[in-house]
Amino acid sequence: MSRGWVFYGWIVLVVLWPGAVSGQGTPLIDSVCQAVQRQQRQCQVHRVETADGYRLSVHRIPAPQNRRCPQHLRPFLLMHGLLGSAGDFVSAGRGRSLALELHARCYDVWLGNARGTTHSRGHRTLQTSDARFWQFSWHEIGIYDLPAIVDYVLARTNRRQLHYVGHSQGTTVLLVLLSQRPEYNARFANAALLAPVAFLQHLSSPPLRLLASDSSMATNILPRILETTPAGISRGQLQHFGQLINSGKFQQYDYRSPRLNTQRYGQATPPSYQLANVRLQLQIFHGSRDALSSLADVQRLVRELRNSVTQMYQVPGYNHIDFLFASSAPLVVFERIIQQAWQLDVALAAL
Repeated sequence: MSRGWVFYGWIVLVVLWPGAVSGQGTPLIDSVCQAVQRQQRQCQVHRVETADGYRLSVHRIPAPQNRRCPQHLRPFLLMHGLLGSAGDFVSAGRGRSLALELHARCYDVWLGNARGTTHSRGHRTLQTSDARFWQFSWHEIGIYDLPAIVDYVLARTNRRQLHYVGHSQGTTVLLVLLSQRPEYNARFANAALLAPVAFLQHLSSPPLRLLASDSSMATNILPRILETTPAGISRGQLQHFGQLINSGKFQQYDYRSPRLNTQRYGQATPPSYQLANVRLQLQIFHGSRDALSSLADVQRLVRELRNSVTQMYQVPGYNHIDFLFASSAPLVVFERIIQQAWQLDVALAAL
């Protein structure tokens, strides 16, 4: 890279990538499949269209075809965080990446890419140059993208349930989906939430506090840059997270007008997400040095998830992205995820 700076919190790297192409030009080389194929693993790219017209790419690492792998294992769906993509789960290579570790343990692994990211820049009618393409927050990723991907994976694999792992925003969108559409609880065997983001009242990252202040730099200049670099996000995603910091609530997008909120929600203020609707077996992983996902906010989330069976693990020394890239993650985090999924699948097969 030739230039860069760090926006600590989600670790935003704004860089000039040599040879990169964005927008409606020549498609970017599929770096996800490149990383998988370097490990002599098969990689597929599937296309999924959401109910509101966004066309998403979903990467798949099919389960190994050998006799030692049982046939009863349910598929895994992994969902990235803000500014991330499916590549987050494969880029560290063999022995270090969650997707590759799951594949090594016989799992069929699916990797989502949210709307607006490098691999999901299509729409039924809109171009990325159209401002309407970018009129979404992570709420829409939760109620449109995630259910479309879940339904597609279950249909393709002929399964009734899947295992889920979300990192950061990938946890947020799962909570949105299950709060708003609780019938989807039945389609998940369990879920692992890595560095979960719902309540942000005790966030300690100064740059993200700047975001919450709604300065012109944070809400105008920066989001325009991030529509294309590094993986693409909308201004609404940043603003919505900023609103959580200010409100101390896990709630829907605030249109900052009682009239507009009333038109959308039937009330002058945005409603909170009903976390009591989440009814899953959950593993929640929190890092002791996470400046975004604080212990107090994670503990509040656990309390609000009163109808879920939760196991909470605090990992000493971990920051927000260590759950993806730390050298100890396979032993400290991934193994717990794999063991719980394996036990659930064995129990299902025994019925």
